[in-house]
Amino acid sequence: MYPRIALYHDVASGERYEEKAFRKTGVKYEKIGPKDMVLDVLEKYDVLFLPGAFPLRAHNKGGFFQFLAFLRRIGFNYRRSIQEYVKTGGGLIAVCASVAIMGDRMSIPLPIKPYFIGSPPLGIFDFHAKYGPKTGIVDLDPIEYKNNPGARRIVSNVLGDYSQDQFSSLYFRGPAVTYDKKLDIMHPSINEGNNPKEVVVARYADDEPQLKDKGAIVYKEYGRGKSISCSVHPEFSTWDLFDSMIDVVARK
Repeated sequence: MYPRIALYHDVASGERYEEKAFRKTGVKYEKIGPKDMVLDVLEKYDVLFLPGAFPLRAHNKGGFFQFLAFLRRIGFNYRRSIQEYVKTGGGLIAVCASVAIMGDRMSIPLPIKPYFIGSPPLGIFDFHAKYGPKTGIVDLDPIEYKNNPGARRIVSNVLGDYSQDQFSSLYFRGPAVTYDKKLDIMHPSINEGNNPKEVVVARYADDEPQLKDKGAIVYKEYGRGKSISCSVHPEFSTWDLFDSMIDVVARK
């Protein structure tokens, strides 16, 4: 039986991009709105997709204040529901703008702090996220982790057919992720052992300084559940990348 997938949407969300990928690969899903973001509803699904959002008005959605409200809803209104959903075994895939709210800190391209707009990060991941400066096509490198079989296995499972070579993806100012030096997940010493909990599986190969070598796709075990933060949109040429991600995080 194929996993039951919920795709969140509201007045600012960009779920049209996930739907585009799903149509190409035949993935079945249900769209859920703000009123459905409670644990009793989420528990009906094996995977929850949180899409990106439009900071500028597009496709009759989004805009500056709607974008800020989108972040606030995830980080504040749905905080307990999302955390408990994943802790109890649910799968979570955050895409583009939603990635920024997944870590322990985020930076937004505004002269204000996220806490001032009521958007505390969820803390499911340990990374810091910062929105990037460009749109277009970017190249990503799978990370090898030559000395860590556990991390290599995760990279292979999450990326599927794209785990061996550099690949390109669509990018709309998504958050690039980094870590404190004392918790540098990309450093092999942190990923020693066969069961690492948080692994950067792909990083940016783009020459833009704010992107180059920063994390682009990250895997995390959180409680009994699994999560993936994907700051790019695979629909450009790697739309089936969502298939392997779904398989990895789906509630078993």
